[in-house]
Amino acid sequence: MIDIHPNALATDGKYGGKTLILELQRKARTVLDPLLPEGSRPVLLDFPNNSNVGDSLIWLGEVAYLKQRHMAPAYTSDMHDFSYAGLRAVLDPNTVILMHGGGNFGTLWPDEQRFRLRVLREFPGVPVVQLPQSIFFEDSTLLEETRQAIEAHGNYTLVVRDQASYEFAMAHFACRVALCPDMAFFIGSLAAKNDPPYDRFVLARTDCESAQSWFVDAPELREGRTQYNSDWLEQGMVEKVLNRVHRHSARMRQSLDPCNMWLFGLYNRLASTRQARGMDLLNTGRVVIADRLHVHILSILMEKPHVLFDNRYRKLGNFHDAWTKPYRGVAFVETLREAYLAAAQYDEDVE
Repeated sequence: MIDIHPNALATDGKYGGKTLILELQRKARTVLDPLLPEGSRPVLLDFPNNSNVGDSLIWLGEVAYLKQRHMAPAYTSDMHDFSYAGLRAVLDPNTVILMHGGGNFGTLWPDEQRFRLRVLREFPGVPVVQLPQSIFFEDSTLLEETRQAIEAHGNYTLVVRDQASYEFAMAHFACRVALCPDMAFFIGSLAAKNDPPYDRFVLARTDCESAQSWFVDAPELREGRTQYNSDWLEQGMVEKVLNRVHRHSARMRQSLDPCNMWLFGLYNRLASTRQARGMDLLNTGRVVIADRLHVHILSILMEKPHVLFDNRYRKLGNFHDAWTKPYRGVAFVETLREAYLAAAQYDEDVE
């Protein structure tokens, strides 16, 4: 997918991340700009109000893209703050509804899937762009429900972020389908700390997408290296406070802020806090070992070496095949022993 010759990356840091980030932004804009032409009034729906850092990275990338386009959402919401009346009040011929991207298109995360189907049913014909997603269905009933909702809507664009999802969408849905990098790359390059306290940071996901219990505490494999282990789902204190403000301001916001512009600022603060938490975690180790796609993406943004296990439906591998193969600071493995061996190969780079 990427038309960069590997030699072009040789002087771009240790692993080629900066050039890759700019190239993926360029590729994303070639897909997205025509879907949001000049003069459009975007609506941005489905803020991911959960503790998963990856979802917030996607949101921040979406907001950064809109800023590049000198656009601001005319209306925004998460699933719970959504108002049909609020959205209808801002509709005009230039409205384009943008649905938050990620890895929840299908059956693994049914609440998010049913929310997007509700939007399609309530706003037929209004342009809807599903920002880049990975697709996974295990339930033929929900797949058929999705197919019918898309066909009935009549003005839907499904943007996906890997070839397997593209082929699935082309085979099952009667709509425009486009292939595009993940929106988190619009965040741009981020600085990593030079003095991490541990040799390894290991992030093993603890939700329904984990392929297996690949991580066990195996000190005999570490060869004397220090290690810190965590997932990135635990909220920090600032996030908890902001969520309390969110909950307790609901009645006031309904009357004073029908388009949720104050809430948009709160969403962005929450997402930025979660990004900082994710960066702090990755900064605890000189080399990262993980099985989350956005650990891969955040590690590239931070120009940080990392070792990856795939998830249960090859989300990471499919994405890497499509977009991130030029990055020289990543290795895919299948066992923890292989992960430690691969991490050791990066030690000279970061020591």
